[in-house]
Amino acid sequence: MTIKDVKELLEDGVSAQQLKDLKADSRAGVQKLLIQFEKKRLKRAELLERFESKKHYERTFWEHDLLVAGVDEVGRGPLAGPVVTAAVILPTNNTLYEVDDSKKLSGKKREELYRQICEQAIDISIGVGSPEMIDRENIYHATELVMKQAIDGLYVKPDHILVDAMTIPVKIGQTKLYKGDSKSLSIGAASIVAKVARDHLMNMYARIYPEFNFVHNDGYGTKEHLMALEKYGRTPIHRLSFSPVKQINKIY
Repeated sequence: MTIKDVKELLEDGVSAQQLKDLKADSRAGVQKLLIQFEKKRLKRAELLERFESKKHYERTFWEHDLLVAGVDEVGRGPLAGPVVTAAVILPTNNTLYEVDDSKKLSGKKREELYRQICEQAIDISIGVGSPEMIDRENIYHATELVMKQAIDGLYVKPDHILVDAMTIPVKIGQTKLYKGDSKSLSIGAASIVAKVARDHLMNMYARIYPEFNFVHNDGYGTKEHLMALEKYGRTPIHRLSFSPVKQINKIY
């Protein structure tokens, strides 16, 4: 068996006896492939273990054929742009092994998982809170209202809600989880959907207001953003109630 044959065997599926035979093979190339195989196997096992752990809160309801919606938000801290929320209802047989807190994932991985979530979810709804709403209501209350908007936008009414560190003003039972996007599969999925949706909005705004480089700062108060704010003034998507925007009188 050539090294190429061994590589294909390990990729396609290897039996316990074949693995034992390969371990007895003295060729350095074979042993290198076995080390790589073992690392991938352990990584896969850890991924599946985390996946099962993240279904803990949902499983309580799934076992009684109840629907659970995970809800999360993105964009509470920026100086510009909306706050975006998402509500996601997942099926019990989903295969979203890599779903995690969106902040822990690369942009490429978020986009990939976003597509998987859209393909597998029972229902998805997005809520968007404008800068005007944030200025009027304050960011905390605006986030609550936009989470309600996401829940109200679902075609299927959930039996229970898992939400990341907030209370949503709806008459549905809720479990509030701190750092829920790392603990709950449904909340993690919602965090990815909300993040990707907001990123797409900020990319659009970046084309309208290129001086602020929203593609890279997402509306947060980076040094570059603050310098642009001083030079060009505030735009219609800036939050007037946030410092230092409230000190800027110049209008873009």
